[in-house]
Amino acid sequence: MGFYQKHIFVCENKRPPGERVSCGNQGSEELLKLLKQKAAKAGIKEKIRVQRAGCLDRCELGPVQVAYPEGIWFRMKTEEDVNSILEYYLKSNEREKIEHLIVGDDETAPD
Repeated sequence: MGFYQKHIFVCENKRPPGERVSCGNQGSEELLKLLKQKAAKAGIKEKIRVQRAGCLDRCELGPVQVAYPEGIWFRMKTEEDVNSILEYYLKSNEREKIEHLIVGDDETAPD
């Protein structure tokens, strides 16, 4: 396996008001900060890398993050979502418990 077991990219793109919605304007910066802090506190910081990303082009579904090596997309809107992703994806890999946070490959923005 590579240097990290999992690599998480959290969109922090911000667009000016009146333009297309963006993850940064939906609170992704604070959610990224929480995820990094909680991963460090859980003792898994050395196994995973959580970092900011520019636009991932799915902001209407977000805030979003994408996790590798699996290429799984998550929406992450609340601290509870952060806790769930940490517990059921990063620590135990029980993805069935967080299906509601997974963004499907064919999922598009709500009308």
